Amino acid sequence: MTIPPLRVAIIDMYDGVPNMGMQCIDTILAHWSQEKMQPLHIEKFHLRDQNQIPDLSFDVYISSGGPGSPTDSIEQAWDQQYTSWLEQALAAKKWVFLICHSFQIACRHFNIGKVSLRKSRQIGILPVHPLVQDDLFTGLADPFYTLESRYYQITAPNDEIIEQMGAVIIALEKERPNIPLERAIMGVKFNDYMYGVQFHPEANSQLIAPYFKESSTKNSIIEEFGIEKWNQIIASIQDPKKIETTFSFFIPN
Repeated sequence: MTIPPLRVAIIDMYDGVPNMGMQCIDTILAHWSQEKMQPLHIEKFHLRDQNQIPDLSFDVYISSGGPGSPTDSIEQAWDQQYTSWLEQALAAKKWVFLICHSFQIACRHFNIGKVSLRKSRQIGILPVHPLVQDDLFTGLADPFYTLESRYYQITAPNDEIIEQMGAVIIALEKERPNIPLERAIMGVKFNDYMYGVQFHPEANSQLIAPYFKESSTKNSIIEEFGIEKWNQIIASIQDPKKIETTFSFFIPN
């Protein structure tokens, strides 16, 4: 008997700029399809540069990370189109996974917490702490490690709104006992079907290692943070217990 394909919509938020994040998502889907012997029908929608948005007929939706501010675009047509789609998908109980920039816009739109610039850029392979028992975290430790690349953060959770939505904060950023700042929200379960995370669980060591070893990327990190930071990133990428574990489990879960 022929197995019908699972229909997957990928919303590309990279604004027309080629990015390894999309390659990593493609790799995860290909591995999952082969492992589960489940055919996939995948369609990609270029939202920010071509105003493309999927309808609600798909089985699964993945919305990518992307560059820029999650607050400055609030008056732009693509942003309004996206937030309208988020409301429809939430109400229709569609399976949706939001990554980084997509997550930030969703938190802004649903008023989950305060969306603001960090004091400095966050980049590297860093620990994330789960706060709840959830199938999403199956196979992962506490903390698990993942790629972060962001200028923005979500803090000051709006508890009343979160409770009204039936949402749950599911993860926080690394513990920083010597820094008197609130830890950022790293994951939200908006309802039983829509999840979002502040990090990049799609990151694959084989795909991102060449990026961090490029001279422009390396020099940028060294100039901003020092050579020790760059060495830590490279060592973490090569550690099989870190991002490769998250790559293998998180989105497949």
